[in-house]
This record gives sequence, C-alpha cells and structure tokens, in this order.
Amino acid sequence: MRVVILIVVALLLLLGGGGAAWWFMMGPGAERTSELIAQINKPEPVYVPVDPLLVISLIQEGEVTHHVTMQVTLLLHDDFDAGMTYQNMARLRDAFLTEMHSLFALRMVRNAGFESLLIKQRLMQICDRLLGKGIVAEILLREIERRQPRRV
Repeated sequence: MRVVILIVVALLLLLGGGGAAWWFMMGPGAERTSELIAQINKPEPVYVPVDPLLVISLIQEGEVTHHVTMQVTLLLHDDFDAGMTYQNMARLRDAFLTEMHSLFALRMVRNAGFESLLIKQRLMQICDRLLGKGIVAEILLREIERRQPRRV
C-alpha cells in the first residue's frame, strides 16, 4: 500500500512540474515570464551631468545681447559606459558649446526656446558621433539663467 501511495505522489509531482514547465515555458504564461525576466535584468539608468554649466552668449548685430546658462545631463542606459563618457567629457563639452552657439544664432531656435527638441536632437547626434550610437538614451536640458550683460 505504501508503494502505491509513493508512486501516486511521485506521478502527481511529475505531472504538476511538467504542467508548470509547459505553462511558463511554452504556454500562456511564457510571454509574461519573459517580460518579468526582462524587467528584473534591466540595468538602472545613469545620469551623467556635464560640468561645469554651459554658458552661451547670444550675439545679434555684432553685440552680445544675452548670456544663457544651461545645465546638460546625459541619461545613459547603464553604468557600463559611464567611465568612457567621463573620459570624453571635455570633447563632449566643447562640441556641445560649438553646436549650441551655432544653433542659438538662428532666430527660429531662439523663438522656439532653449530647451527645444531640435537642440536635443543635434546634441544627441554629437553624442552618437563621439561616444557611439546607442550609448546615450536621452539628453536633459534645463535653462538655469538668462541675463543681459551690463552696457558700458
């Protein structure tokens, strides 16, 4: 009698394990399982600030009209490329300043605002060129200050 009970219990365990394996590997639960595994293995994003702040001079008719102070932060997919980003920070900063000076000379950019989508797209192209495509997930821009220089 004990042997029969042990065989029945073993069969139930095998059927339960087989059913669970089918459910999570090939059945309706497989899609949800793969989503959960992807969420668990998803790396944490890393924010890399571009320091010091970028100061861009707006020039109209050969005269400086405003100084705009911008804070730029790069959002990386994971911390694997953070070291390379910090190593290339001087090159990035120089390229950002050059691009922003050329963009802010355009009237349509000044009218659209200093945190516009066009500026973010152009800075993302610079990141793709200098760091590699897909390293930077997003660029966060914030205008800190806009002031007029003293007239002499």
